[in-house]
Amino acid sequence: MSIRSIRERASTRLLRTGTALAIDQREFEERLAAASPRVPAYSSAHSAVAMARWVDAAVLWLGWRLLPRTSLPSTTTSEFSGP
Repeated sequence: MSIRSIRERASTRLLRTGTALAIDQREFEERLAAASPRVPAYSSAHSAVAMARWVDAAVLWLGWRLLPRTSLPSTTTSEFSGP
């Protein structure tokens, strides 16, 4: 297994994971924003949500940085099974 293959696989996994986490985090933010005016205890969770946003961004950034520059888009997106 070559370094390029390892980088492609790691990058693909990180990009998928980061994207899924970002989508889940966005949905959570929307639910939290809807509940915050009614339940004051949820307002303290906003700092945790901000930290999750930073982690999502870091995972996506790392995935893009690991992706080899000569990688073809079809090789990194062929396994995608979106809605």
